[in-house]
This record gives sequence, C-alpha cells and structure tokens, in this order.
Amino acid sequence: MRSAWIPAALILVLLVAFRALGAAITESLPNFSPLVAIFLCSVVCLRGAIAWLLPLGAWVLGNPIANLVQGYPAFAEPGPVLTALLTLVALGLAAVWLRRRPTAPVLLGSSLIAAILFHLITSFAAWLTYPPYAAGAEGLWQAIWTGPPGATIPSWAFLRNLAAANLLFTAVFLLAQHKLHARPATSPALGQPGT
Repeated sequence: MRSAWIPAALILVLLVAFRALGAAITESLPNFSPLVAIFLCSVVCLRGAIAWLLPLGAWVLGNPIANLVQGYPAFAEPGPVLTALLTLVALGLAAVWLRRRPTAPVLLGSSLIAAILFHLITSFAAWLTYPPYAAGAEGLWQAIWTGPPGATIPSWAFLRNLAAANLLFTAVFLLAQHKLHARPATSPALGQPGT
C-alpha cells in the first residue's frame, strides 16, 4: 500500500515545481498552470483519498511558493486564494459524474471547459472585489478579457495559457494512463499471467 503513494508523492513534487516555474516565467507565459486539469484528471481517474489529496496538496504547497517566487508574501490576499480554491474544488466535484465514461475526448473537452469556467468565475470575483474595475458591464469585460487599467498582460492571455496548460496536461495524463493499461498480461520473466 505504501508503494502506491510513492508515485503520487513524486507527482506532487513535480506539480509544485511546475507551479513555481510557471510563477518564475509569468511575464512570458502568464498562468501557464495545469492545476484545473490536475483536479479534473485526479477526481475522474483516481480513486480513494489520493484523488483529492494530490490536487489539494499541489495547491496548498504550490500557491505560497509561487507567491514567493513572484515577490509577494506567501500567504497574502486570502480572498483571491479562497476564491480560486473553492472554484477548483467545485470543478472537481462537478467532474465526479465523468467517472462513468472517462474517454479521451470527454476528458480533453472537460479540461477546456473547466479552464474557461475557472477563468470566468475568478474574473467575476475579481470584478466584484477589485476597486480598479468599473461597476458595470464594462468593468466585468475588463476583468474577463482586457484586465485592469494599466495591466501589461491582458486577461485573455491568462485564459489562453490556462487552457493550453490544461489541454497539454490532460493529454499527457491520458497518454500515461494508456501506457499503464497497455502493459502485457504476462510477466516476461516468468511467462505467467500477471497478478
């Protein structure tokens, strides 16, 4: 049983490192993070506590590290952090129904939809709480598409990179799942059916 947690721990370390790397190159690839896809794929394809502990662990460990890499306090601004976390958990809960038929096209499409929903929900929350955004539809459009006044990177770039990272992670995850399930049924050393 302990050996099943070793790959999960390795994945967790890689995910946290990926999050820190994404924070370090935020000017060239803002929001290139597959965290939404990690929640989706974990909940759909894994079972037991690991299905939730892996993505939650990646979030809890990766977010403060990413903040520090970007020059912010590790635990600053609880509102946006809580909004993002609750959105990720809600998307994970919504993904539970995908467990029945987790086909590649369904998971890839769901990964893209989840990225869009995450962007829309967190942009809406930013519009409600961040003073530079105007109170009307124009302010909401800024939050979703252009970013606050004076932003050097438009909001659509965050959505584009989030969607790209999610699709890439989901494709790699599906390929790894396929390779794991494509192992021969016999043990090459013994020539006997695998146990």
